[in-house]
Amino acid sequence: MPTHKTKARPGAGVMKPRTRNSAKIAPQILKAMTYQREEYKNKIQSHLTGAIIEFYKARLAKKNGQTRWVAHWMTEAKSLVEHKLVYEILHAIRGFTDRRKAYEQAVKEFQANDSSYRRYAATIVKKDFKLTTLKHALDDADTAAFWEYVQGFADAALAAAG
Repeated sequence: MPTHKTKARPGAGVMKPRTRNSAKIAPQILKAMTYQREEYKNKIQSHLTGAIIEFYKARLAKKNGQTRWVAHWMTEAKSLVEHKLVYEILHAIRGFTDRRKAYEQAVKEFQANDSSYRRYAATIVKKDFKLTTLKHALDDADTAAFWEYVQGFADAALAAAG
C-alpha cells in the first residue's frame, strides 16, 4: 500500500491511436488472428490429442489398479476439453463458414490414429508406475466414453458459435 497519495492522469490506461493509419491497422491485426480452415482443424486436433492421451492414461491406470495419477490426468483432460477445445471451436475464422463440418472433419481425421494414442498412453502408464506389462488394456468402451464427453462440450460450443 503506497504511503503517499497518487493521482491518475486523465486517460491513463487508455490506448490512443499513434498514427492516422492505426484505424486501418487494427482490423488487419484482427484478420490476421483469425483461423483459416486447416489451422482451425489443426488447433482442434491439437487439443484433442492432449485430452485423449490424458483420458486414456487415467482410464488405463485405473483399470490396472494404479490410482496415484488418475485424478491429475482427468483434471488435465477436463481442462483441455472444457476450456481449450471450446476456446478453439469459438475462435474467429475466415475463408469458411461451416465450423461444424470443419470440426467433424478434424475429428474424423483424428480418430483414424486412435491406436497410436492407446499405445502411447500404455507406454506412459507402464513407465510412470514402473510396470513391465499391463493386465488390462483400453477398449472401445473407453474410446466411446471419451467421445461422449467431448461431444457434449463441442456441441454446446458449436451451437454458441452459430
